[in-house]
Amino acid sequence: MRSIFSAALILVASPALAASEGDWFASLYTGEGIELRADERVFALFAVFNALGFDQGPVSRKEPVPKVNYHPVRQQVRARVIGGDPDVRKLADEFLDKHPATLRTYLTWAVQGSPPPFATAPKSKEKDLADLKGFEAVLAKAWAGWKLGELMGTVQGDYRKSLKGYLGAIDAPLVKARQILKVPDNGPQSLLVVNLLDAQDVVRGVMGEGEIVLVVGPSDKPNVEGLLREYARVIIDPVVARKAGLWGGGAQLLKEAQVSGATEQTVGEYATGLLTYAVALKAMDANDAAYDAAQAKGYFGIKDISKMFDDGKPLDAWVLDALAKAETRRPAAKK
Repeated sequence: MRSIFSAALILVASPALAASEGDWFASLYTGEGIELRADERVFALFAVFNALGFDQGPVSRKEPVPKVNYHPVRQQVRARVIGGDPDVRKLADEFLDKHPATLRTYLTWAVQGSPPPFATAPKSKEKDLADLKGFEAVLAKAWAGWKLGELMGTVQGDYRKSLKGYLGAIDAPLVKARQILKVPDNGPQSLLVVNLLDAQDVVRGVMGEGEIVLVVGPSDKPNVEGLLREYARVIIDPVVARKAGLWGGGAQLLKEAQVSGATEQTVGEYATGLLTYAVALKAMDANDAAYDAAQAKGYFGIKDISKMFDDGKPLDAWVLDALAKAETRRPAAKK
């Protein structure tokens, strides 16, 4: 990864800055040249999602009515968009009804699309993204109808605070993750985007245009582990997708892992989760206690799997061996 910035903090304003309030569009760069920024496309996308009922977040009360805790910025944005122009919500609702793709697919579409006024859709020929053509009109109407540009200007301080938290926290572990995953020097660079309209401690990694975009939600401290797991997932997922169907013991192991606390719902997701968790802990130089905690949560054999990344072989040559290793490290059945 390029080391082209020696200062701890460098601000680079985009051409759009002149049209915004303050320095909303300014980026921060780490010493290794990793860009950290807010992104108006992600802001607009999640403003739409929140308006349509996206309420994922920590629940502080279940009865008699669930109470979901939101970051103050998310509360402010939800109040604006839920009480805003109903025609925007209607247009967005109708589009999502006709195009029921995953949230991750919509996020990938957004970070590959154009910024406000959202004049063009992504150029990708991938079918799942091409199927969302026309969503740019939804974002354009939301941007104008809900005055999202104006709203962004009022919350930039919160975003800057969150961005600065990551500034000195991610260089070393991301560099090591690239080495573990054998990402070449000319491979995709990393972009960190803060998104305070998402749930607490959520990180979502997607492929942008030639870069891995790591979209981090609000957190009390930099969520480095989550960021590393999502970085690894973007790279590992395609390999696991080709191999997971050959994992004969996966279904049973997933059931046992879920009992222990693993959150994945499919064999493929669990296989990816094992490998990405191993990468994250290895990149963070985690101690034995961290590996033991992961094992206790259902990520069996994770320490052994982390060592397999040192063999020098391409991942697709040993991924099934790694998954088999997880089977041998499952807890003994209680009698």
